[in-house]
Amino acid sequence: MSSVAAVDPLYFVLQGGLVPERTSISIRDRHGFERAVPAQNVMVLGRQSQCDVVLSDSMVSRNHLKIEFADDTWWVEDLGSSHGTFFKDQRLTRMAWEPGSTVRVADGAYYLTLRAESAFASEVNLQAILRTAGLLAGDTELDDLLEQTLDRLLAISGTDRGFLMMPEGGELQVKVQRNLGAEMEKTIHLSMSSVHKVFEQGDAVWIHNVATDEALMAQKSVINLQLKTILCLPLQVQGERIGVVYLDSRTIVSEPVDRPTFEAIVALCAIAIERTRLAEANLRNQVLATVGQVASSIVHDFKNGLFVVGGHAQLLGTTVKDDYCRHHLDQILSAVDRLSRLSADILDYAKVREPKRETVELGSYLGALMEPLQPRAAEAGAALRCEGEACPASLDRHRFARVVENLVANSIDALEGHEGGEVRLGWGRVPEGLEIKVQDNGKGIPRKVLKRIFEPFFSHGKRKGTGLGMATVKKIVEEHGGTVEVVSEEGHGTVVTILLPDATAKAPQGAVEDSTDEFRVQGGR
Repeated sequence: MSSVAAVDPLYFVLQGGLVPERTSISIRDRHGFERAVPAQNVMVLGRQSQCDVVLSDSMVSRNHLKIEFADDTWWVEDLGSSHGTFFKDQRLTRMAWEPGSTVRVADGAYYLTLRAESAFASEVNLQAILRTAGLLAGDTELDDLLEQTLDRLLAISGTDRGFLMMPEGGELQVKVQRNLGAEMEKTIHLSMSSVHKVFEQGDAVWIHNVATDEALMAQKSVINLQLKTILCLPLQVQGERIGVVYLDSRTIVSEPVDRPTFEAIVALCAIAIERTRLAEANLRNQVLATVGQVASSIVHDFKNGLFVVGGHAQLLGTTVKDDYCRHHLDQILSAVDRLSRLSADILDYAKVREPKRETVELGSYLGALMEPLQPRAAEAGAALRCEGEACPASLDRHRFARVVENLVANSIDALEGHEGGEVRLGWGRVPEGLEIKVQDNGKGIPRKVLKRIFEPFFSHGKRKGTGLGMATVKKIVEEHGGTVEVVSEEGHGTVVTILLPDATAKAPQGAVEDSTDEFRVQGGR
C-alpha cells in the first residue's frame, strides 16, 4: 500500500486500477463497545481533547500513542504513556503494525485493530467522478489539460496505454499518448478506421475481455501482445463530438468503476477540455479586440511622431560628419524604422480587407518573390528552392506577398548556423483547391511555442520580431478563404501548409503571367 492510501481510501482506483482498499482502525473499549475510525497518515490517540482520536478512559495518558504510515508500512508508537501499549503481552515502544493485528492500550482499557477493507463500489464511483470534476475548476492550459485527462482516464480505468485525438485542420490528430511509441498505429489493435468511426458515429467500443470477442481473438497481433481490455469512447459536449480517447491493457481490468460511471467521467473530461479551449479562444478574441482599439486610437498619431523624428534624424545625417554622432543617428533611424514597421503591422492586422484579386501564375509569381530573399539566404548559408506545376491562382498579389515573404524569412532565420540548410517553396493542385508549402530543415519549433504561433504580439527566438508576422499570415490567408497549418518538431525542421480554394474560375479575366514548371533560386552553398 502507498502512503496516499492513508488519506485516500480510493487511491488504488485512481492511481493504478487495482482493487480499491481503505484502512481503518477498530477501537473496542473495556465494556465491549466498538467503533471504527479512518486511518490517517499521522494520528495521535490520547485522553486530551486536542488528540486526533480521544480515548476518554482515565487509564489513558493525555498523549498516549501515535499511529503513522511511512515507508509503505503502518507503525504504532507509544508516546511514553504511564500505563503503556502492548502487543502480545509485550510492552512496545515502536513497531510495524500489520493489518489484522491488535494492540492493547493502558492495560486493557482499549483494543485497537488495524483493518484493510474494500471500499463500496458506489463510494468508488462517486469519488472517481468528484476527482474528475476537479478538472473543471482548474486554470490549466489546454495542452496540459489533455495530458492530465489521459493520465486520469488511464488511472481510473486501470488500463496501460492510450491516446487522445481531436480534430485539427479537418482531420483527427493525436494530441497526447502514453506507452505506444512512435509507430502508434502499428501497436494498437483497434484499427484507426474504427477509432474514426467511434468519433464520427459516437458509438463507444467497450471490450472488457478480448477473449470474449471472437473477431479480435482471430487477430494474431492481439494474441501476441496478449491484450485483454480495449476501450474507445467519444469525447462529447452537448451532442457535439470534440475528440476520441483510446485505452487498452494487457490485463483484464478489474472494473473498479462501472461502464456508466466511466462514460460519465469521460463526459466530464470532454466538458473540461471544451471549456478550456473556448476560454483560450475567448482570450485570443480579446487580444484581437485590443489590437483594434489600439490601432484606432493611438497608432496613427504614433506614426506621425515617428515620421517627424525620422525626418529630423535623416536631415542631421546629411550635415553631421562626426563618426560618433553618425553612430547614434543610425541607432535612432534603426529604432524609428522598427517602430514604423510595428505600427504598420498593427494597422494592417487590425483592418479587415476584401482581397483585390487578380489571376497570377504561381510559378513566376512566387519565384519573383524569392529573388530579393536570395542575399539573406546566402548570408545564412541556405539554399532556396521553388518548385511546382503550372498553376494559375486568384489572389491579392500585394497582400499575399506578405504571407510568402514572412514564411520564407522565418525559415531562413531557423537555418542560421545550420550546415546544409534548405528552404523549399512548393505548390500544386489538390482535391480541396491550391496548396502552397514552405518547408525547411532548420531547428524546428518547441511544442509550447507552436501552440501560440498565431497569437498576436507573441515572438520567439527573434531579437527584432514584432510578434505579428504569423498572425498576419493567418489573417491574410483567411481573407482569401484559406487555412494555414504549421507542423514542426525540434531538431527536425518545419512545414507550413497553406490551402486556398481554387477561385480562378471566379477571378476577373486578364492576362496570366508566363507559366513555369520549376523556378529555382539557389544560394549560400
